Amino acid sequence: MKNTSRISNNTLGLLIGLVTSIGWIFMGLDIGFSFEAPDIMSKLLTLGGYRHTIVTVIALILIPLCALEKGWAFITSIILGIITLVLSMIHVIYMIITMPLGYESQLFGPIVWSVIQVVIIYFGLRSVREK
Repeated sequence: MKNTSRISNNTLGLLIGLVTSIGWIFMGLDIGFSFEAPDIMSKLLTLGGYRHTIVTVIALILIPLCALEKGWAFITSIILGIITLVLSMIHVIYMIITMPLGYESQLFGPIVWSVIQVVIIYFGLRSVREK
């Protein structure tokens, strides 16, 4: 008989979070989302406007590594989630303070993406503890 191992529920939750994060970015691109930083602070918080691209590429690399249940991949996913969450939330707060009225709908995307990062962090921590 083959010696097969099952993936843990926490790892599955982390993988779902990573895939959902990538899906959220691809969905935004599909509907025509493009980001132009209006000022230097927005440019810094979005890593020159490339935060979505950077996070997506790193997440695409981490998905198979986390599926193999590598401990360092879990830690890298947690770090990626924390950095993305912090940058997104600071940017949301910055947009609330500086944007004129009528642009509140632009906050929906970053807030949903932040919630997805919380899922990645949560299940990443549980996966590390489980290892």
